[in-house]
Amino acid sequence: MSKYASEKIRNIVLVGHGAVGKTTLADQMLFKAGVGSRAGSVDDGTSQLDTDDEARQHHFSISAAMIHFEHHGVRVNVIDTPGYPDFVGQVISAVCAAETALITINAGAGIEANTRRTFELAGKAHLARVLVLNKLDGENISFVRLVDQIRETFGANCIPMNVPCGAGATFKRVKSTLNLSHAEENGAVVDPSAYGAAMMDAIVEADEELMERYLEGETLSADEVLGGVNKAIALGSLIPIFCVSAKTGVGVPELMNAVADFALTPGELVRHATSGGGDDVELSSSDDGPLVAQVFKTRIDPFVSKMSFIRVLSGRMTKDSMVKDMRTGKPVKVHQLLDVQGGQVESVDEAHAGDVVVVAKVDEFQVGDTLVASDRSFTLPTFDFPSPMIGLAVEPKSRADQQKISGALHKIEEEDPTFRITRDPQTHEMVMRGMSDLHLQIVTERLHKRDKVDIFTHAPKVPYREACIGRAEGSYRHKKRFIRLMRAECDVERVV
Repeated sequence: MSKYASEKIRNIVLVGHGAVGKTTLADQMLFKAGVGSRAGSVDDGTSQLDTDDEARQHHFSISAAMIHFEHHGVRVNVIDTPGYPDFVGQVISAVCAAETALITINAGAGIEANTRRTFELAGKAHLARVLVLNKLDGENISFVRLVDQIRETFGANCIPMNVPCGAGATFKRVKSTLNLSHAEENGAVVDPSAYGAAMMDAIVEADEELMERYLEGETLSADEVLGGVNKAIALGSLIPIFCVSAKTGVGVPELMNAVADFALTPGELVRHATSGGGDDVELSSSDDGPLVAQVFKTRIDPFVSKMSFIRVLSGRMTKDSMVKDMRTGKPVKVHQLLDVQGGQVESVDEAHAGDVVVVAKVDEFQVGDTLVASDRSFTLPTFDFPSPMIGLAVEPKSRADQQKISGALHKIEEEDPTFRITRDPQTHEMVMRGMSDLHLQIVTERLHKRDKVDIFTHAPKVPYREACIGRAEGSYRHKKRFIRLMRAECDVERVV
């Protein structure tokens, strides 16, 4: 991993509803950056980010995946996340590893349930938010109506940074709303100047000096405007909207330019930890600071063994170094560091503040763990995962499966923070719990394909208990005890 200064790193997370084209967008960005001879495709199973057999089979993401590329001298780390709420645990932890969220919207479907959820999730984590309108090459799409819906739902600070030129199959390029020259000749579906004034208002709102000069009628320079965009996005007074077709690549280079120019650097998002004494500490995104890192994803790879995806927030992490896991309080040796590109890995010697890196073959790490230098004590906030909602009883199909089933299920539990495996003490059944039927279906498929374990599933038994259905009284003369049983708010009343 080449060393990039913290200000030359951009960590972005792709979020949004299912089937909006997040993975296709990531593949297209990778291709536009010069990685590979063609863009990967979800439909034909060549996506760089669909590293799971189940994802390639179903044609949608089921776990967070990561790629990186260089653009305009900046290293961009992209974390692609699942869009369906069945796999929301992967989104929650991935958001905390980034500074900027690209919230992707299907222009044909508009705002959907998980669009709102991920928008709020990114806001709660204080990430800069960017809206990406994808599939603008589709039919019967009204750009103006879609933008009106977005601004009505998320606020008037959502403003297009560019507009599409052409509609449907004729969507071939985009026009910036900041560059209004020759607006009448560009074939835009809407006059860019319709949003240019709102864009300038949002920019100067974030900078008092610029606002005074702007209100006095002074013309701002291009550098001042671009610098104002960065500040406005960081403060949230501007949520830019970009127009793309991830499938054809239209608008993707402009989006990549914006990521390099305007996405937050690791140091621009202030993060806090709790010291050993209980004090709140502001972390510095610098190699000179103490090591503070967090595990945001775990993956069990049949070849590399356990892989822990780690965001380095402060300091440096080197291979063969010792770190302290704050959950256990024990020192752990980091034997191997990896740089991940989809399903491919490359060994590296060190990771710097702002980097995302993988530690291989360390069984002790769990999702949410805070890792620090051996002589320090800092704790980062843990992730707030939802509890599993449904359960299925599990039985092995054969004696061979019975010997492997417990270990295989616990491996999946390590990877997926919203999956639980328990044994009911009354019915003695092994019960797996997840977010939905689809969630547990994917778990069953993974058991079969990766772990070679086949199972039967059925609804868990209900542990029935006796209850009072009538009223009775009794007394015992010598013991002087009296008991009354009745069906009421309190099942048993005992009077001595």
